[in-house]
Amino acid sequence: MGFWDQLTDLLSQHEADPVVYLLIFFAFCVLATIILPIPIEIMLVVNPSVPFPLKAIVMGLGKGAGAFAVFYIGSALEGALKMSRWGWFKWLLDKSEVFVRRFGTIALYAIMSIPFMIDTIPLYLFSILNKEGHFMTLREFTMANILAGVNRALLVYMLFFVLGAKHLFS
Repeated sequence: MGFWDQLTDLLSQHEADPVVYLLIFFAFCVLATIILPIPIEIMLVVNPSVPFPLKAIVMGLGKGAGAFAVFYIGSALEGALKMSRWGWFKWLLDKSEVFVRRFGTIALYAIMSIPFMIDTIPLYLFSILNKEGHFMTLREFTMANILAGVNRALLVYMLFFVLGAKHLFS
């Protein structure tokens, strides 16, 4: 059984208890932000009995909680990464830095709002670029991720609605 199957099965086992279901979903949203390279939005359709707006808010809060941790983890990892040795990584970091310098928190919000994107790497890049709070505060970093998480959920909902699969959410 693959990871997706296990995750879906775990969430499906707790469909009858919305509180436990949402706690597990929240935990996976936090983990997806910090370490799991998965687009967690797919899990928004697992339990149609839990109201979609509630799942969207939980996803946003999970993304925000994960971003809170990444804010500190990323800055602590900066020296250990030795990015200058990785040509493509240094190029990506340089381009991201230009984007962040120009647009600040809005740049983070925009990137983190892209549905189905694995957000772990960009978040760490932003946290490394944010040395000592030069680009954004912890509050801005966290709030941008909470709002982007809710936004991602809404964009996924709209996509499914346009594709005629709105029934998966209700």
